[in-house]
Amino acid sequence: MKIEWTGEIDGYLRQRACDQVSKVYHENSKLSPETARRQGGAAVTNPMEKYISSRGFRQYEHLPQVPLPAVMPNARALSDVLRARRSRRELTGSFSLAQLSSVLQLALGPTLVFESDPEKITQAWRAWPSAGGLFPIDTYVIVRNVEGVDEGLYHYNVSTVALERLPSRAAAEILEDGFFWQQWVTTAAATILLVASFERTQAKYGERGYRLVMLDAGHAAQNVLLVAEQQGISACGVGGFCDDSLAADLDVDGVEEAVVHSLVLGTPGEQPQ
Repeated sequence: MKIEWTGEIDGYLRQRACDQVSKVYHENSKLSPETARRQGGAAVTNPMEKYISSRGFRQYEHLPQVPLPAVMPNARALSDVLRARRSRRELTGSFSLAQLSSVLQLALGPTLVFESDPEKITQAWRAWPSAGGLFPIDTYVIVRNVEGVDEGLYHYNVSTVALERLPSRAAAEILEDGFFWQQWVTTAAATILLVASFERTQAKYGERGYRLVMLDAGHAAQNVLLVAEQQGISACGVGGFCDDSLAADLDVDGVEEAVVHSLVLGTPGEQPQ
């Protein structure tokens, strides 16, 4: 099949491609032996990269805080959790703040906080692999029916271990516009939004950094799904959302910072009134 390209050809393209933007991007973000050697030569993390990674999260400390309780102990084996995990859409039933806290802290929170040497920069590692240890994902939670916390829009602060209450319209309205009025989403107990700050990763990895950010989101999302299963919470990943609507509610620009994945959580139960 002959492929014709009618647009302008980027100098880095090694062959002609069709006019799908995804294919143009995929070609431009490939690693060649030359670019791999160049990036490999700069693989040692410098002080600026350590500083960036140590601030790899948003904070809204001036907003009302909901402290998160300690992680709930759970004896379920990982093998059992993996075999039991399914995407479920019966999510109207509530669960507790302690369960939500366990999901956020185990899946997305710091697993080790340490001071680098000799720069004396405090860094926090997380439970998912991240290119360059830069962790470009921030976490927001839309609460509808979680015991112990008011309905609303929150940001998970990994540093203070708290939910920060953001000013917002009603949670139901955010979900209706953000998820195309899908009832099983709009009536779910809680929705976790993974928001990427692309520059955190692209500053080091250039165009390929966009791919790496998406991998971050996938790794983090799988953690959420598995920990939710362990905690007795049903969950489902959702890629079909209105990007601009959610960006507006979160007060991000939708370009340099954008929602890249969502996880809908709940338990089987009666639909809330």
